[in-house]
Amino acid sequence: MKNLCVKCLCLFIVMGFAINGYAKEPLVPVTIQLNWVPNVEFAGILIAKEKGWYEEAGIDLIIRSWKPGISFIDEVVSGNALIGVTEGADLIRARADKKMIKAISVHFQKPPGCLISKKEKGIDSPEKIKGKKVGINQDEVVMMKTVLANLGVSYEDITPVETESDVQSLVDDKIDVCVGYMNGEPLSMKEKGYEMNVIPLFKYGYDFYAGVVFATDRIIKENPKLIQKFMDVTLRGWKEAFKEPAATAKLVVEKFYPKGSVSQQTESLKIFKHLATIGIGESLVGYMEEQFWQKGIDIMYQFKQIEKKIPASDVFTLEFLKK
Repeated sequence: MKNLCVKCLCLFIVMGFAINGYAKEPLVPVTIQLNWVPNVEFAGILIAKEKGWYEEAGIDLIIRSWKPGISFIDEVVSGNALIGVTEGADLIRARADKKMIKAISVHFQKPPGCLISKKEKGIDSPEKIKGKKVGINQDEVVMMKTVLANLGVSYEDITPVETESDVQSLVDDKIDVCVGYMNGEPLSMKEKGYEMNVIPLFKYGYDFYAGVVFATDRIIKENPKLIQKFMDVTLRGWKEAFKEPAATAKLVVEKFYPKGSVSQQTESLKIFKHLATIGIGESLVGYMEEQFWQKGIDIMYQFKQIEKKIPASDVFTLEFLKK
């Protein structure tokens, strides 16, 4: 009888551990390589991480920030990260260079690239930058050439000025207009008290998916269940993040982005929500379509960013979004 009681007690202890989660399968480590520092640009991922939703799905998500000298695409290709985030144009370029990666989702339907200038200068359309000093860095040249070509304006018709990623040159009137990002420079200028003209570049031909989530063909084929779990949680995270931008921004700043401003991050998230849902609504966040990818491939080929066109089916899969 005594032995039976001891056995029962042991059974109850084991059952208690299982009920409280101690007997669960070990979490699977998944590293995601971001293409920038953690902020509201990745709010869906960060919120889901903070709420423990990845752990509930059996995933130990390791978030790796971008650092100088790191290629976020090569980190995934080499296996240092399982999943990465990049831009649509970069993914097309990588795939054309025979790096076997595919998009599994996108955060934003439109890119945040824009032209910004002080309202007093009257530059409210790209045509009006002809003859103007344009602040631009090397990574933005193709963006600018694409927009100008669609308007019948030559790149030689502007005066490019190499600038850093700040707004001081605009403040000091060293340039008339600069290439920037809707969630960045316009908000910084507004905080400084300037009224700005903001021209989204996607309205003038530079139209790619942004915040593209990708993995290698091998991982997609060999571990689709893990990718599916990651996708389900991430999309849930984005829907949660968009509910209350101010609350989301506060959490992101406190937990992941201590150098950030809650007010600036709140306004940024509102912009990202617009870019994520434009044309599709909140129920289809993450959505991709073949025709749009093909449009991006055509742009890249036109401006000699890739040597030959590749099929759109090479650069993305809807396998996980459909489920």
